[in-house]
Amino acid sequence: MSMLNQLFNRGLFGAKCKTSVSLAISRFKLVQNKREIQLNNMRKEIAQLLQNGEEAIVQIRVEHMIRETNIWEAYSILELFCEFVLARVPILDSQRECPSELKEAIASIIFAAPRCSDLPELLQIQSLFTTKYGKEFISAAAELKPGTSVNRTIIEKLSVRAPSAEVKLRLLIEIAQKHNVQWDPSATIAEFSKKHEDLLNNQPSLR
Repeated sequence: MSMLNQLFNRGLFGAKCKTSVSLAISRFKLVQNKREIQLNNMRKEIAQLLQNGEEAIVQIRVEHMIRETNIWEAYSILELFCEFVLARVPILDSQRECPSELKEAIASIIFAAPRCSDLPELLQIQSLFTTKYGKEFISAAAELKPGTSVNRTIIEKLSVRAPSAEVKLRLLIEIAQKHNVQWDPSATIAEFSKKHEDLLNNQPSLR
């Protein structure tokens, strides 16, 4: 590739990256505001359900709220990473390899891109970095291969694993206290314990 083509491609990558990352940041702000309103409404709904003693529905709602809260927290970190990348676009544009100080931010964005359906701009950014650094760099982050730089909190918050009983109970107690709901958690604690015992009792025998 001639020096002229290299300079042209560098400038083209920088322009596209700046546009895509800027759009992603704008989308983050819109999505985060919407999610924050939804989370506040979910808290109020759970408080009302606790007040009415509808424990069975609460079990479903609180798990959904924890997942939504985790996504909200992951998005907050990803937005900061995007702002960091945006500020370093000239450096990305001028270097062939990914700068070490940007590996965590870029790897985290790549990992999150297919897991954040309401942020299509992240897939555009992922595509740009695929062209820039190659498919192996992308797959290492997307598939969490050994040595990946993906932020551990992002991995945890975007996990599809069900929240633990302790996490759910802690959130319910917090909601009850904040909304001044007179709620006895003993029934919920017993229900969580019962489910745990059932799982143990239903395990197949090793004999």
